[in-house]
Amino acid sequence: MKQEEEAVWRCENAECEAQVVQRMIFHTSKHAMDIEGLGESTIERFYKLGWLRSIADMYRLDYEAIAQLEGFGEKSATNLRAAIEKAKQNPIYRLLHSLSIHHLGQKGSKLVAAEIGHVLDLKDWDLEKYQTIKDVGPVLAKNVFHFFQNEHNVELLQTMEQLGVNLQQTEADKRPDAPTEGPLLGRSILFTGTLSQMTREEAEKRAIAAGANIASGVSKHLSILVVGEKAGSKLKKAQALETVEIWSEVEFLERIEARNED
Repeated sequence: MKQEEEAVWRCENAECEAQVVQRMIFHTSKHAMDIEGLGESTIERFYKLGWLRSIADMYRLDYEAIAQLEGFGEKSATNLRAAIEKAKQNPIYRLLHSLSIHHLGQKGSKLVAAEIGHVLDLKDWDLEKYQTIKDVGPVLAKNVFHFFQNEHNVELLQTMEQLGVNLQQTEADKRPDAPTEGPLLGRSILFTGTLSQMTREEAEKRAIAAGANIASGVSKHLSILVVGEKAGSKLKKAQALETVEIWSEVEFLERIEARNED
């Protein structure tokens, strides 16, 4: 089925094997729950063994059985258990991002997480409430709303909480206090392309510390676009606007570090 707002076809059977496995693989990925040792091949192996049927099953694995598997052993099983126990304490923005809700990326997950005390508060939200969050548009709002109106999804999260997964807002989820100083105070910034000296997340943190706001896209309201390698459509759009300052990664670092040295 193809949604009206989309140009691609999406599988509507959320329980088909490929969908289930891909959701589990994404759930454990670095920018989601970040569970080291539970990568694609291991998930596929555990799925074929019947140990994984949903993301909740990751939090009730039999580590004694894992230790007996060829290629594992006691040490690997112990390390995996430690990684999963650590993931249970993640901020809820990571959990929200890990749920494979269409269009809910890292930025959107953080915006939503900052507004709730508990993930399941969202089952009581109406569609309009999502759209009161700055930078959450109607398509994203509708996708998150429908996810939390689905009883199966709510039950999944309830099961995960019973297994020890954190669903409560943490300090890392709270909206940071607005900066009152910094070389980029009051300016909006966006990063595109591959950065060589830091991750995108690290760059955004440094920009925020310098007083900037992270933009969700290129528009007439954008002040600065920082361009890494293989920059694409965002760069072209910013160049066409002629109102956006375009900086290299090196220039960005020089700008924020020069003020620190003053």
